[in-house]
Amino acid sequence: MQRRIFRIGDDPSTFAGAVLCRDISALSDGKPVTIRRGVSLAEALERLPQRRDGLEIAVLVPDAGELAQPDASARLAVGVAGPGIALDPPHQGQVNLRAAIAGLLRVDGAAVARLNRSGVALVATALDGRVVREGETVAIVKAPALFVDGAKVERALDALRGSPVVRVAPFRAQRVAMVAGTRIRPPQLEVATRHLSSHLERFGAQLVAIRHLDTDDPGEIARTYRSLLEEGVELVLIAGSIMLDPEDPFMVAARRVRARIACVGAPIDPGTMFWVAYASEVPMFGLASCELYGRLSIFDLLLPYALAGEPITRDLLAELGYGGLLSETQHARRPPGWYREAGHEAATAHLETARSHDA
Repeated sequence: MQRRIFRIGDDPSTFAGAVLCRDISALSDGKPVTIRRGVSLAEALERLPQRRDGLEIAVLVPDAGELAQPDASARLAVGVAGPGIALDPPHQGQVNLRAAIAGLLRVDGAAVARLNRSGVALVATALDGRVVREGETVAIVKAPALFVDGAKVERALDALRGSPVVRVAPFRAQRVAMVAGTRIRPPQLEVATRHLSSHLERFGAQLVAIRHLDTDDPGEIARTYRSLLEEGVELVLIAGSIMLDPEDPFMVAARRVRARIACVGAPIDPGTMFWVAYASEVPMFGLASCELYGRLSIFDLLLPYALAGEPITRDLLAELGYGGLLSETQHARRPPGWYREAGHEAATAHLETARSHDA
């Protein structure tokens, strides 16, 4: 691109594709008129008042193969957006990406970094793992100059290998069950059931079965697991497990139903004593007491992953350790007002119950 000065009387046809590179102001009928940078020279000339003698306009004229900022931003946004994402039209050279559906936002952070290092893209996103409502802005994409090299834009997009950078995974699991052991007393189970049911409903899921066992026999627990899985439960919550015990009956029973233990312990606070297993594709959460009674915990963090069918792995938990102090970070992973609407503050009344067990 070339920076040139257009003077009144010059032939506009020799400034093909030119856009203003600075704002200009003039008076029209005694009122100020401001035309912003990025507007085409042709549009600016139409909007300027008739008397404009001596006016000089700084413009940029594109070289061959260069894309104007709105076009480059739109092209980049198409390459960034994945399923569940809607694109706004370019505005002042920027494209906003919005959630087309409610769900779990997934962001490829490494791809965002690659694009931002390319020199032809400015990409900013919400946090990976954020729960989003339909219509929320989840990312912005903008070319960093009024004209950029089109070939460089295509190379930056090719480096993505066709994988979406930003997508929204819809919540699809709806049938949730809870299995409670002898460590959980009936009044505690009632409180936990009320809290968990309310929490699940916000994602369109239901607590469809509760099994309060009067034994910690691994065989009986395994039979309970099998029964629930045969009934089509899509997530199993387990209360009363002690992760630190190598012979914890709930984990032993999980292995008996050929569940794969995905991770034991998590670099998340509150929630370090948490485990996850998969019986085929059905996740099983081993909950400590802090996850049962309404306290902000790893359950809040990982439940959306399970309900959206996103794999919970050791690698994922290792990454979530960065930002794993939930009291400081979790509100950024939810829409505005989420916790106030959910009444988490009121749930603290149940914490004394929770403290009677291992957190």
